[in-house]
Amino acid sequence: MAIKIMIVDDSPFSRTIIAETLTDGGYEVVGEADSLETTLETYNKTKPDIVTMDIAMPEADGFEVSRALLRQDPKAKIILSSSMKDEETELEAKRVGISGYVQKPVDADNLFAVIRKVLLPDTLFQELLTRGLDTFKEALSQNITRMAKTSVSFIEDAEIDDPYQSKGVTTIIGIIGQYTGTMILDLSFEVAEKIAETILRRPAKNSEEVLAMVSELANIIGGIACSMLNKREKALGLRVSPPSMFHGNSAELVSPSVKIQKSLAETEYGVIFLGVGFKKGSTLWM
Repeated sequence: MAIKIMIVDDSPFSRTIIAETLTDGGYEVVGEADSLETTLETYNKTKPDIVTMDIAMPEADGFEVSRALLRQDPKAKIILSSSMKDEETELEAKRVGISGYVQKPVDADNLFAVIRKVLLPDTLFQELLTRGLDTFKEALSQNITRMAKTSVSFIEDAEIDDPYQSKGVTTIIGIIGQYTGTMILDLSFEVAEKIAETILRRPAKNSEEVLAMVSELANIIGGIACSMLNKREKALGLRVSPPSMFHGNSAELVSPSVKIQKSLAETEYGVIFLGVGFKKGSTLWM
């Protein structure tokens, strides 16, 4: 069944261009409107899956029309379509509750990508939750085996309900994209020293070199895992932020905003803790 889309724009020419673009892309244009009143009337009649919304319109602009539409149907999915694209306009659109933003003249591929992202967040998020931990486990296993020359087996997959006591060296990687997330790599300093010695083919010069190795290893694991997930679903657009390092025997790992799934990786050098969690974020606008 074709996705139903309604176009709101005071310019007949713009409505025609957007309608033809959508129709060529396999979408069904079920209605058009050019004002607040006609938007509410047409929306009630057609029940579209998506509304494209111009900003600059007489009497009530796109923000006002969007507010009225969202009051009428809080689940309405609106994509702003405007020649203006600046930080202030984007922030206002997000405050209103608009789901996406494309700039005129509308590029077909960009528009279709935003439509997919607006319609699929729940499906994508569930897939990410299902695949996330296993993908990061695969990335950890591949890179520990390749770099540290040891096999890896996993035990004790579960969610973290209570604070986790660090074994001594913790790296936290932030994940950004369609959804935000966290990867945690934790191990004892002794295990880190053994892995560093194998990778370097010599004993580490000092503790800073060991910590640098752990940080870079975590960065590689996180980056490769995100790439693997993006390859399966490009709309995720995941990437890693720079690692944060903590070391000491008394640290507790607590994640109040993200549910962390954990797994323990057993190697010949000792155990490595892997934690991964995601939460819903904003649609990536184009």
